[in-house]
Amino acid sequence: MQQLSFYDALLPAVLSGKKTISIRSRKGLLYEPGTVVELCSHSTGQCFGTLIITAVEPLHYQQINETHAQLEQMSLVALRLLIKKIYPDTEHLSVISFKLIQ
Repeated sequence: MQQLSFYDALLPAVLSGKKTISIRSRKGLLYEPGTVVELCSHSTGQCFGTLIITAVEPLHYQQINETHAQLEQMSLVALRLLIKKIYPDTEHLSVISFKLIQ
């Protein structure tokens, strides 16, 4: 089964069902809606549950907005800073929408 891994600080929001998107590099476009994936920790590889991918769309850094921030469970400023930290030289991203199923 494919995995979608998250930084440990983000796992509680995903596990609560409140965080329902993940902004990733363009490689995120390889995920397909309807795919069931394991929810795992980026640092340890430990898996905590299962997600279903509901949508995958391209996203330009400048398009990141308040709606994305709310779905990511953080402020817009914090989200933009985090994305630049993780992908410092990337403007073309992807947004993966998902739902916690267990």
